Amino acid sequence: MSLAALICAYHECEPDGQGLRATLQLAGRTLIERQARLAAAAGAHPIVIVVDRQTPPLSAALERLRADGIAITVARNAGEAAFAIPSDAALLLMADGLVADESHVTRVLDAGGPVLLTLPDFGADDRFERIDGQSRWAGLALLDGALLRQTAAVLHDWDLQSTFLRRAVQSGARQFSVAGASADDRLTIAHRSEDLAHAEARIVEGAAFEGRDWVSRFVLSPVEYAATRLLMPTPAVPEWLYGAAAGLSVIAFGFFLQGWLLPGVLLMLAVTPLDGIAERLARLRMVDPANLRRWRRVLPWSAGAALAGLGIALREPSGWGCIVLAFTIIAFLAALHGEAKGRIVEGRLFLAERKGLTWLLLPFAVTGLWITGLSAMAIYAAGSFFWAQRHVHRPVPSRDED
Repeated sequence: MSLAALICAYHECEPDGQGLRATLQLAGRTLIERQARLAAAAGAHPIVIVVDRQTPPLSAALERLRADGIAITVARNAGEAAFAIPSDAALLLMADGLVADESHVTRVLDAGGPVLLTLPDFGADDRFERIDGQSRWAGLALLDGALLRQTAAVLHDWDLQSTFLRRAVQSGARQFSVAGASADDRLTIAHRSEDLAHAEARIVEGAAFEGRDWVSRFVLSPVEYAATRLLMPTPAVPEWLYGAAAGLSVIAFGFFLQGWLLPGVLLMLAVTPLDGIAERLARLRMVDPANLRRWRRVLPWSAGAALAGLGIALREPSGWGCIVLAFTIIAFLAALHGEAKGRIVEGRLFLAERKGLTWLLLPFAVTGLWITGLSAMAIYAAGSFFWAQRHVHRPVPSRDED
């Protein structure tokens, strides 16, 4: 059965009624963008957004979603929404102003429809619609297109979201509560910007990722966090940061060829946090990782070019051996990537990679020991490769040996 999504985006903010709940800002983007990305990540198609009026912020949000390849259908009323959704499709319903995460959507989908996600009435406020004396709707439901068409046929001037919810309850949709789930505090419905303060702080914290290398985890994490907070409300996108990292690496290559060795190394150091910031920003914006794949591929090539430029620059005072050292490092890194890709390697956190090698070179660069620094990088890269090779290809003990 196909999955569609229905998101309401017409309720105004309280108490002044200025603007829509859907366009409240959350982690630098509108709330409707987060909802649509959650639905898209769950495999929903089409994603239908019901609106009364398309304000400029809402229109801009929808265009950003479409630019990222997320197909959005705008419905002006319940009839258009029902027409856009096949009657035999499972329908993921998201409340206007809902803040949730992937775990909530997954729980609803795994429960199988028709189901309503609920909260206990005790402790919940009026942001959540009351279902009965014990429960309130948590803002997520899995229903079907046929029930939406039945609702649209009798809607008249009633509110689509509330009426659809009531008909789901009357039709016997199963209810299950989020009570006791570890992600309960990640679920809310925002009526005003103040409702999002806690959710935004939690989302920013959750955007941190466990660094795949020791430099990202132990050295660059504070820088990446601070930069992410700074970029969050701006139009900056992860692709820009990957592009900046690649561009700066190319500039460093030019610096090395000009003989500006220390400035080139400092430029390469400035590159090291950029991809981590891009990763965090992508998580904040819920960008599909596949959209960043090509940018991730460019960065190792540009960094390799910079290292080759350093070897060429050192040829004049030290001979051709520097070029051999530089290309030896690149070769070992490429071989290490091939050995470790998709495999579990013990101690992988401390294996050689672009960032660690750059920071390893720094003390040698400051003291002018360039050849020693290149040699240390080559030893580190070679040792990492042979370590990974040993762990990947070691024989698996047979049961008889156990």
